[in-house]
Amino acid sequence: MNIGEILVYLNPLLILSAIYFGYQNLDKKNPNSERNFDSLSYLILGNQTFLLILLAYYFLTTNLKFEYVSDYSSEDLSIGYKLAGVWAGRDGTLLIWTWATSLTLVLERYFHKEKEMQRELTSLIGMGLLLALCTIQLFINPFGLNETTPTTGNGLNPLLLSPYMIIHPPIVFVSYGMIVFLYASAMSFLITEDKSWNNTIKRWGRGSWIGMSLALIIGGYWAYVTLGWGGYWAWDPVETAGLLPWFAMTTLLHTSVMSRRKKDYRILGPLLSMLTFVLVLLESFVTRGGIWSSVHSFIVEDNGGTWSRLNYVLENDVSVRGFFILMILSSLITIAIIGDKYRKRKFDEKTIQYDSVEKILSEDNTFFAAIYTQLLILTVTLVLLLVRANGYLSPEVFEVRLAPFVVILAAIFTIHTLRPFMKIQNILVIVGVSLFFSIGYASISEGRSWMVGAMVPWAIVCSYSIFRYMWKYRAKKLLPMLRAWGPYTAHLGIMLILVGYCFSYGLGSEDSITLSEGERKLVGNFILELDDVSMDNSGTEITVKADIKLEEKENNKIVIDDQLSKSIQSLTNQETTEIYLKHELHRDLYLTLNGVTPGVDGEPSSATITVREIPGIILVWIGSFLTILGMIMTMFTEWKPGKEWLRKMAN
Repeated sequence: MNIGEILVYLNPLLILSAIYFGYQNLDKKNPNSERNFDSLSYLILGNQTFLLILLAYYFLTTNLKFEYVSDYSSEDLSIGYKLAGVWAGRDGTLLIWTWATSLTLVLERYFHKEKEMQRELTSLIGMGLLLALCTIQLFINPFGLNETTPTTGNGLNPLLLSPYMIIHPPIVFVSYGMIVFLYASAMSFLITEDKSWNNTIKRWGRGSWIGMSLALIIGGYWAYVTLGWGGYWAWDPVETAGLLPWFAMTTLLHTSVMSRRKKDYRILGPLLSMLTFVLVLLESFVTRGGIWSSVHSFIVEDNGGTWSRLNYVLENDVSVRGFFILMILSSLITIAIIGDKYRKRKFDEKTIQYDSVEKILSEDNTFFAAIYTQLLILTVTLVLLLVRANGYLSPEVFEVRLAPFVVILAAIFTIHTLRPFMKIQNILVIVGVSLFFSIGYASISEGRSWMVGAMVPWAIVCSYSIFRYMWKYRAKKLLPMLRAWGPYTAHLGIMLILVGYCFSYGLGSEDSITLSEGERKLVGNFILELDDVSMDNSGTEITVKADIKLEEKENNKIVIDDQLSKSIQSLTNQETTEIYLKHELHRDLYLTLNGVTPGVDGEPSSATITVREIPGIILVWIGSFLTILGMIMTMFTEWKPGKEWLRKMAN
């Protein structure tokens, strides 16, 4: 047994000791129990940190005696990609996850030293969850040895040879570590009913939301520039499973705002925390376990359909069974506690009379409706995802099923935002006109362009309501102005993402054409000319290149005069196509070289090329930036040093 394995097996023992002293601290039976718990927390974090550094060292030195290293590294990889191998498989990602969880526990106790039951119980439950994850780690130990040391490593999958591989997975699993702590805090809140839980959501809920948002954006752009991954969003099972925790966390953050005033939301909040945690387990479970067939899967088991693969993996993989059991237990325990709390809840006997439209569409009611519409969207997406597990569902199926709920959410948001500025009658007129145009266009349009007509009216109305709200606070001092602008900047970003998605997928065009050298042909809105085809078969790789010109059909303006390329591994016959991507303000031009046919008997060579025109894609990236910026603004304006700095700036 090597040092890595010893330290992996040491983790559960250390955590069990911490749980013992944590329990002692709850009952105050031992005055030294808190100090012992804190010391063990630091020791656990130190052990996890050392394990990560040790694993990274083995990858950087390409120590092939370790099975995990030989599976995901090789001598010819650069330092960055060797490091990325640490989180290329589930063994390493789970290690990052447990490290991030222990780091969150330590940071929370270090910066918030209040002697309260909520804090101590959260730490205890958090240690219990960490124990579960570290126990699973015993069965997917990254420090296992090969029976025979191979001479060469397998290296990374060519699709993973991207700079985004270096940053994307760590961001994901650090965010998941925060969610583990957040779930522990929610369970503690159900027992103590301490309102300080809202502060926990502010810190770690928002932090994990930013991390998951960044991961989705980076992953989306990675898929966008990687051929075969379906663009930045294709409703692939794995990427959709990654969206669900983000959506649940978004709903939780909205719920936490209202829970400070409404007791009804205090049960919903912990339930959403449980849902977020379970969805995180589901996402990591299917991504790393190969349960769902996906272009993003790291492991693919060819054992029939989804349920066959599930049974196969559950029977043969102890770690997957561990994740599955943790999902079930977390759900059952949380639902049982919430059910007991709900049964004992004292209901307010006062009945509100909804005798007018103004009362029905009050601020509280519209906020309540928005939250539950978000839950409906989450539920429908999850159901469609589970249905897709048994067969193929096209992206259009998701879009058609989700569009009505998105429209409803936009209408509710519009009403909620405009209430302070307009009479309810005028707001309803605006909503009605938007709904008329949305349904009208969707009913008469053909193909995917219906999305544009269906969503654009709502985007305009929602953007107007956002700007109207932000305009109200323009004359305020810097701190209250930015505090008010933060959430609505994030909402504006979401609007732009939706519009960009509609334009890019609804109005985009894609055409493939085969040309001979020197030939010009019409392709979509362009004229494509193939100037030359070259081939280099020296070494172990065959590289083919095509010199092309792309002209606008309307004005004969040359927009691209460059070279497309494609490589083929001689031994494995594996193809790698380099995407030619040209960003413009109103569109992207996306070209790929599909194949080349060498000329024989003096005949010219030919090439098959795909030309895609993607309008409005820049709105997706701008919207993503604004969404993150809005949350950062919100956090900064509530952070004490941030408040002080803004007040100084205003003076």
